[in-house]
Amino acid sequence: MRQTVRKNPAECTGCGACVSICPKQAIVMQPDTEGFLYPKVDGEKCISCDLCEKRCPAGREMPEHHARLLGAQAKDEALRRQSSSGGVFTLLAREVIRRGGVVFGAAFGENMRVEHVGAFDETELSGMRGSKYVQSDATDAIGNAVSLLKREIPVLFSGTPCQINGLLAALGNTKSDKLLTVDFVCHGVPSPGVFASYLVELEKKHGSRVSAYTFRDKRLGWKNFSAVATFENGEEHAGTQTTEPYLYGFLHNLYLRPSCHSCSQLRGERHAADITLADLWGAEKIFPERDDDTGLSFVMANTQKGRQALEQSGMQLNAFSIRNFEGMTRANPSLLVPVKPHEKRAAFFKRYQKHGFESERVMKLLRGPNATQRVMKRVLHLPIGAMRRIKNRISK
Repeated sequence: MRQTVRKNPAECTGCGACVSICPKQAIVMQPDTEGFLYPKVDGEKCISCDLCEKRCPAGREMPEHHARLLGAQAKDEALRRQSSSGGVFTLLAREVIRRGGVVFGAAFGENMRVEHVGAFDETELSGMRGSKYVQSDATDAIGNAVSLLKREIPVLFSGTPCQINGLLAALGNTKSDKLLTVDFVCHGVPSPGVFASYLVELEKKHGSRVSAYTFRDKRLGWKNFSAVATFENGEEHAGTQTTEPYLYGFLHNLYLRPSCHSCSQLRGERHAADITLADLWGAEKIFPERDDDTGLSFVMANTQKGRQALEQSGMQLNAFSIRNFEGMTRANPSLLVPVKPHEKRAAFFKRYQKHGFESERVMKLLRGPNATQRVMKRVLHLPIGAMRRIKNRISK
């Protein structure tokens, strides 16, 4: 009998599709020692049908599209400031809801846990806006989306490329005419366990529970974004990309899911989603007249369905064509290749499993010795003659 779905757990993306695929409800998602969710098979319920493995999307090659490439931003500046980049997702979502549909996306749930939820009206979209730099649990959302599509209710499902592929795997032969999928250019997904541990550290420091967390606060601008934790006692903890420990560790690939480093689901113009969104990094050099530092999106309309959805939101968008895909990849290499794991990833998790997240330790691990130590290290490796010259100069 099976105990897991993939023979090599490192290939598992944690999409949760196998939970919906299993005809005997024999699979649940459980965290491993690094805090990532993996499928666990109940051997007593399993009938060895192998559907979970046969339909597992991990490692599949994605279809290649001749995507229409756009730069875009919502005309509504307030919406742009609430969004990670240009606010395009919200405009697409509003249109689906107006047609009586349901929108699925990542949001903070109970205990600040990031999970996929369904929005039935526009007021519920606010929690989905903004990046979540932690892997979202999409297990229940995939099952719920499949149920809605079987009833021919319009669905917009947004998520990582592997979550989109998970939904499509769970759908199987179910009609998907009413489905619009939106993925994004993914740097990789950090451990939910690591993020939860980081929040515990913050709460101890501030003596209050975290009530909200923003990974891409734009008070200092779109390009110089900050991470901000808000506490129930009214205090805030904020830091930039170089000073906020959790954000710094994420951007340096310290605690991403193992499968992210060999991702086959994000390669150039190969996407399973109808629309792919990203930040239009480098806009200040390529399109300076378009960049007001409130957010600008790079949009790939991969399918006819995706192009039609963007046209329906056209009146609320400032959009322009992009002809050079290669130019986009220079500022955003994640468009082409997965990131490499940080060389100290194993060292981080070895200590994390005993002590949890330690901000000071993370910064030291990533930055290495301080400036003085770096200078001394260089000096100690100088030839003897050079050392004497330095000593003589200091003594003068």
